[in-house]
Amino acid sequence: MAPARTRTLRRGLTAGRLVAGAVLVLIAALYVGPLQKELRLRSELAAGRTRVATLERRHQHLLAAEAALHTRGEIVRVARGCGWIFPGEQAYVIKGLAGRSCR
Repeated sequence: MAPARTRTLRRGLTAGRLVAGAVLVLIAALYVGPLQKELRLRSELAAGRTRVATLERRHQHLLAAEAALHTRGEIVRVARGCGWIFPGEQAYVIKGLAGRSCR
């Protein structure tokens, strides 16, 4: 009978293990750049969505203010805030008050 071959395991760094390690490091390195870009874009997208939501709320507020300006009561309120008077009214100037500013 032929003697049985004994297989010995070589421990340590072999060329195959070095190549496999280098390939894994290369693959990991290639993932870093796109992953960083993905995370940055997600952050920018979230910031952009927040900005859009803020601008949409501001737009709705401005639409409501614009609609209110079409009522007589709001027109009179704005005019009185600017110090305007209706024809026939008597205007009085009071000194020492803080100055007003029209919109």
